[in-house]
Amino acid sequence: MFDGAKIRILRLAQKLSLKELSERSGVSTSMISQIERGTTDPTLTTLYKLCKGLEVSISSLLESDEDSTHIIRKNNRRTLRFPQSHSQYQFLTPISEGTLEMIMIYLEPGQEDTQLVEHTGEECGYILKGKMTVILGDKEYILHEGDSIRFKSAIPHRFFNHSEETAISIWAMTGRIL
Repeated sequence: MFDGAKIRILRLAQKLSLKELSERSGVSTSMISQIERGTTDPTLTTLYKLCKGLEVSISSLLESDEDSTHIIRKNNRRTLRFPQSHSQYQFLTPISEGTLEMIMIYLEPGQEDTQLVEHTGEECGYILKGKMTVILGDKEYILHEGDSIRFKSAIPHRFFNHSEETAISIWAMTGRIL
């Protein structure tokens, strides 16, 4: 489960005020305050923006002292869930200083993020089950089971599931946002 207090800890460690993080991330000070206090949960896009403003990866929010440096066992995956959504993001790579991250996304029917996100790096996704729509700039791609996609993460993008079943996909990403 996501813990907004980690955003506050990272912000204070960098000696940033709410206003300074707001300016860096493009997220309002009131929203940041609510997230830090746990009164609201961020969308994935908002979380991307906050991590960009803090110059940390999303996986660093899930960091624990017990994480392996080389292997992630099936039952020990770091999982990011948002209470208002039944979707989940399972991190398949250990936290490290490297720039490659892999995640498995379980995207429930009807789940979507309405804001486009962009960051440094590159992404490659493979659809294991179901179908999902990927928006890249002004183009829309419907990917079915067995399809894959690759793109530069600087292209504004988002994805959603308008099908009747859970879409499961695996993504590899480079860069420091995820």
